[in-house]
Amino acid sequence: MTHDAQKYPNPDEFKPERFLREDGSLTSDTMPLAFGLGRRMCAGQHLADAALWIAITSFLATFSIQKSLDEHGSEIPVVPKFSTGLIMFVDFLLYYSSLLISCCFSHPETFPCQIVPRLQDASVERLTQLTGLGPSESVNINFEPNADIVAEQS
Repeated sequence: MTHDAQKYPNPDEFKPERFLREDGSLTSDTMPLAFGLGRRMCAGQHLADAALWIAITSFLATFSIQKSLDEHGSEIPVVPKFSTGLIMFVDFLLYYSSLLISCCFSHPETFPCQIVPRLQDASVERLTQLTGLGPSESVNINFEPNADIVAEQS
């Protein structure tokens, strides 16, 4: 479905521009295959989309992903490569065994890169707070009737 050469010329090449119009806006071509189709569509699709969006944007707001440098200080070019693999899982249940083949997964191969904090003087604690991975400061708000709203940091 996603490798239709008539719809996407060279479907195995990484070309994100195929999803952009000439004015730079996104096309409406979306295929949420990861969440299933039709009556068997995942009920948590919108929650998963929102959680991934928050995690990715928090990470990208906190860190910059840059090309790695070689020993001469020149950037190492990134050549996107994808590999496929068959994940097999053998499950022995009580008196019988079943071989469960999950599916073929296409995944990017590893490549050299640098992940650099955008705030150079930030501590590890502050960076984990900014990404949402660590404890954050709590704020207590007093909502008593006829009272001014007061925020107290703890």
